[in-house]
Amino acid sequence: MTEQTKDPASSGIIRKPMLFAVLSSMLLMLAGLFILWQRYQILLDDRKSSMSAMIEVVEQNIDQSLKYSYSAALSLALQIDNDGQIENFEEVAARIIDNNTNIDAIQTVPKGVITKVYPYEENKEAINYNILKDPARRDEALEAIARKRMFFAGPFELKQGGLAIVGRLPVFIKDDFWGFVAVLIKFDNLIAQSGISELSGKDYSFQFSKVNPVSGEEDFFLDGITKLEDSYSEDIEVSDGNWKIYIIPQDIWGPFYELIPVAFLILLVGGALGWIVYHALKEPVILENRVRMQAGELADSEHRFRTIFNQAAIGMARVDSRTGKVLETNKRFQELIGYSEEELTGKKHTDFSHPEDIDSNVKLMQKLRNNEIREYHLSKRLIRKNGKVIWINLNVSPLWAEGEEATSHIALVEDISSRVEAKQLLKDNENRFRSLVENSNEIILIVDDQNSVKYASPSLGKVTNYQKIDFSVNGVLHYVHPDYHDMLREKIEYAYTKPGIPIPDIILKVIDADNQWFWVNLTLTNMLDADNINGFVINLRNITEKREAELNLVKSYELVMEQNKRLLNFAYIVSHNLRSHASNMEAILDLYDSEDSEEEKNNFIGLLKKVSKNLDQSLRDLNEVVSINTNMDLKVEPISVNSVLGQTLEMLSLQINARNAEVITEVPDGMIVHFNSAYIESVLLNFITNALRYSHEERDSVIWIKGYKEENHWVLEIKDNGIGIDLKRHGDKLFGLYKTFSGRKDARGVGLFITKNQINAMGGDVEVESEVGIGTTFKVIFK
Repeated sequence: MTEQTKDPASSGIIRKPMLFAVLSSMLLMLAGLFILWQRYQILLDDRKSSMSAMIEVVEQNIDQSLKYSYSAALSLALQIDNDGQIENFEEVAARIIDNNTNIDAIQTVPKGVITKVYPYEENKEAINYNILKDPARRDEALEAIARKRMFFAGPFELKQGGLAIVGRLPVFIKDDFWGFVAVLIKFDNLIAQSGISELSGKDYSFQFSKVNPVSGEEDFFLDGITKLEDSYSEDIEVSDGNWKIYIIPQDIWGPFYELIPVAFLILLVGGALGWIVYHALKEPVILENRVRMQAGELADSEHRFRTIFNQAAIGMARVDSRTGKVLETNKRFQELIGYSEEELTGKKHTDFSHPEDIDSNVKLMQKLRNNEIREYHLSKRLIRKNGKVIWINLNVSPLWAEGEEATSHIALVEDISSRVEAKQLLKDNENRFRSLVENSNEIILIVDDQNSVKYASPSLGKVTNYQKIDFSVNGVLHYVHPDYHDMLREKIEYAYTKPGIPIPDIILKVIDADNQWFWVNLTLTNMLDADNINGFVINLRNITEKREAELNLVKSYELVMEQNKRLLNFAYIVSHNLRSHASNMEAILDLYDSEDSEEEKNNFIGLLKKVSKNLDQSLRDLNEVVSINTNMDLKVEPISVNSVLGQTLEMLSLQINARNAEVITEVPDGMIVHFNSAYIESVLLNFITNALRYSHEERDSVIWIKGYKEENHWVLEIKDNGIGIDLKRHGDKLFGLYKTFSGRKDARGVGLFITKNQINAMGGDVEVESEVGIGTTFKVIFK
């Protein structure tokens, strides 16, 4: 039996190449898969970073909207006076809504009851709704009161219908809770301001949620998105808790699918490497001969390998450089151009190129064919099969060695239509904005922190006749009326603390190139930190006609109100003064009837004549007041206070004696005031008769009347030791019409009202100090 033997060397050669081939292939595949895994993680991180950036933009937009809402609520709250009232609510609310498009409605909620809304028709169903009695709203409202600051609640369904967010600003008057000023932001408006619609696009979706403060469950507010397992979310911090925004990629497995072709390529290359190693070790001679034979084809085969890779992310085509005909294309190129591979093969590249771009492409192709250039790049247009024109970036590289005859080239095609359209849109917007600025009557200036004007719109010359302006020479205040210097300084200092926030409605008088003053409405925005601006943006509108009309209207209103006040005062003067004279006559006549002595009766007759004479003088003065009011021009003349005081005390002598009162006067003869004669007599009569009428029963009445100068103003002080007034209880209504405080039946509550109005009408003022049981001091401060 013959024994066959194996050649150990031959067996080793067969086994070792296989081992080395397998190990080489596995190592390459493992390295490739590891790199692929790292690439997959990078793609996931990139997508997460992109989603985080989008949510950050949404957060910033919502935060900005809430800040503007707070400013609007605060603006309305500042209109509330100490009585808890807002004058011209509709006008104020309309202006706030117009200046803050981010809010949809505004309310006043005194003691938790909605009493006023704007706009009214859309929100009238909420009138008289008590949020403090609604269990669903009470806790949020009480939280706002406890915090003493703005509290945003919602989104929730409104009483008047619709889903909205409500910001409630608690208002306190003298540390007492008055109620709320509330702003409403409709949920759709908030979503529009957040930019979610613009950011979502075809790649991402958004969801908006909040934990319900009553049920504790998470409520979702955007339709269509319920599966949030693969979403990315962030919390938005607001006053009452967290809002949460989710961003969900439309294609969860997009990064994975993107790497599948590369994975197949790695496996293919790994297998090829194993095969190459195996054959390289097994048949080195054959391999060496084959390498030598195919050396000239190596570069061409490498380029060709890339062209047949159909999963490339960009369009690729191999074109005959001599004829311009398409030899082969990948799937992406076919999708871009709209033709199948069969339809494209054999077509010339000029068949689907835009006619206006053919010439430039052909010239570059000629240079490439002549080896004048090794590659070229071109932005051009292609015409799809359906006739639509698309923009592409074309990169062309030759597939022949340098210096050899031209054969074919590879064309890489990237669709840039969206970029070109966006660029054109931006250019159109810029042209529209430039046209708007150049043809507007509103002046736009950009001024840096050194007062240098970096930009001035063309309307500067049209409105002010300044062809150019430079604040660094004379300063900004040089062009502003002195009355507004302090206010403008405050606004500028405030703007430094509020970068990026417009400060509107700064009303100023400024001077033009012809030295004429005119009114402007100025909006100031600190954009010092904004790139390409780095300064204050100033918007000015000429409001001279409007402002002068407003001032004339106010003047007319004040004139009418002054006339009405004078007529009312006149009616009260007639009633009050004639009553005083009648009382004096009645008292003298009663004493005359009860007196038996002829001598005393004669004295009373003398007193009666004096009172009658004073009555006649009062009637003459009142008659003159009627004439003056008819002319709407009150007569003011120099009056000696001491002289009028003497006449008044003489007229009241019987009442003074009847009260056993003592009157101490310290009024200098030089005390001359500019006043109406009827008014001055009425003022003195009221204060002195009040001092007598409300004297203390347990002591004799003493009245001190003193005149002196204080800060260049004459002051007349009338002080008594009567029953006094409780100013803590009655101080705010002391000078009110028909307000009485003594409980006397003969008190009418007219005297002090008349007196204060007379003093105010003459440009003066009155102050009072009083203590119950001690006495009262009135100070008349003359103009």
